Amino acid sequence: MRPAEDDKKMGGVDRFIRIRRTILVRVLLLPFVVVLMICGTLVYYLGVNIYDHVRAELVIVTEDHRRLIDQFFTERARDLQYIAASADLGEISDDHRIDDYLNHLRQQSEAFFDLGVFDRHGDHLAYAGPYDLKGKSYADTEWFQAARDRALYISDVFLGYRQTPHFIMVARGQGPDGPWFLRATIDTRYFHSLVENIRIGESGEAYLVNREGVFQTPRRSGGRLMETDPDFSFYPAEKVRVTPFLQKGVSGKRYFYTTAHLDQTGWRLIIRQKLSDVFSPLIKAVIIASMLVIAGGVLVSLIAFLLATSVAGRLTKAEEEKREMGSQLIMAGKLAEIGEMSAGMAHEINNPLQIMAMEFTMINDVFDDFREGKALDESAMRTIKDSIDQIGLQINRCRDITHGMLKFSRKSDPHIQTVNLSALIEDTVQMVSGQALAQGTTIRRQLEDHLPVVQSDPDQLRQVLVNLLNNALYAVQGRENSAIDVKAESVDGRVEISVRDNGRGITQEDMGKIFLPFFTTKPVGKGTGLGLSTCYGIIERLGGGITVSSEPGAGALFTVSLPLSARADTNNRPQAK
Repeated sequence: MRPAEDDKKMGGVDRFIRIRRTILVRVLLLPFVVVLMICGTLVYYLGVNIYDHVRAELVIVTEDHRRLIDQFFTERARDLQYIAASADLGEISDDHRIDDYLNHLRQQSEAFFDLGVFDRHGDHLAYAGPYDLKGKSYADTEWFQAARDRALYISDVFLGYRQTPHFIMVARGQGPDGPWFLRATIDTRYFHSLVENIRIGESGEAYLVNREGVFQTPRRSGGRLMETDPDFSFYPAEKVRVTPFLQKGVSGKRYFYTTAHLDQTGWRLIIRQKLSDVFSPLIKAVIIASMLVIAGGVLVSLIAFLLATSVAGRLTKAEEEKREMGSQLIMAGKLAEIGEMSAGMAHEINNPLQIMAMEFTMINDVFDDFREGKALDESAMRTIKDSIDQIGLQINRCRDITHGMLKFSRKSDPHIQTVNLSALIEDTVQMVSGQALAQGTTIRRQLEDHLPVVQSDPDQLRQVLVNLLNNALYAVQGRENSAIDVKAESVDGRVEISVRDNGRGITQEDMGKIFLPFFTTKPVGKGTGLGLSTCYGIIERLGGGITVSSEPGAGALFTVSLPLSARADTNNRPQAK
């Protein structure tokens, strides 16, 4: 395969790939962005909905759980206070009677673990329970000092004599000798199950801390009794019923918290859930939606790829056919220009032929004298030599004329290269000079010195100039002092070539149609209507522009503006702007 064919094939492949990529981007990009926007909007509102739902649910659960714990303390306190108000110290100090009272309390609630009676000095008078605590003095203990002046006292969790974390409830009784105190220990396991008996998701948990942030119940995710809660500083200080908030714990995990204060103890109920657990339905929905979007995207992309490949193939074929039709149109324009220049060509070639015929006659005359017996003297030999030289000169002149026309009419692929406009204009003017001479028209040139070179297609530029010159010659045909001015100059980084004639001009009605295909002002048989439309397309593809100005009776001015650098594709084929 020849290099030109290789380039053409590669150019077709590149165009096919470029068209397919463009189709895929335009077909897939907008739907993909729309799908992302829709999914993002749905995820956002679903997340807000889940957040609001979980927030409301946790607030309700926390408030209900706070009421439950407060109710537990209220009922247990009422049971204990009833005994302290109705029993006599002497009676309840009997070992058998205190056991009966403990059993009675346990019938009310299994939360009571043991029961003890203390006099006003803090001496343990009687005890019912598994420990040996009777007779011990509690006068200096923190809980006794706090309970002496209160009708009811609930302690924080402490160790005490038994060295086991527990908390107590103390009710004050009144006897003839002064106050006495009834103390009950709350069963730790029972109370913990009461507080922790809450399940919200997989990570939801509830626990209690006192005013200093010490755990009063253990925390399932880490936090033992009587240890300080490391997250206590994050909790709001306001004593409101329920406070929801988001916070990252010291472990680095984010939690959704709700806190509530207990009326009876001043402790704080904390319920928290991992944020990832809160949004687990959203995460699952996003994963499922993402899988569906990915699967659908792959399927749509595959279908789009197949369709884009098919469409790109058709468009590439159509573009090739369009280019081929353009080339044929340009070739037809060339042939039309040659037809219009045929009279000038005939005149150009006829003159050399007449000269050669005259020289041929002179040579025959010399040889006729020679055949009659006359000697070929030096003068005769010089005549023959001069005639032969003149014939050779005229043959070369005919060759230049025919070669120029053949070069102009030859079909060639567009090729961007460096073009010397001064030389190209001179050659083009020379091609039509015979026709101009035949009809008595003067072609004047005004070419700027050191005119910049341009990167363009010389063959197509030559065709444009030939067409403009032929149209100008037709416009001035039959007019006295007919003339055509060809001017070239650089203007603002571009090169402008103008062709002005002093012919009959163009009417305003025809000005708007002058570059339309198949429009012509020439009589039938004189023009095809392809010349100016072809010129317009050529100059546009070369990245330039062509304009016309005219007044009837005052001639016409066509101006071609060309960029200094070419605008071409990978095959050096001109592209439209």
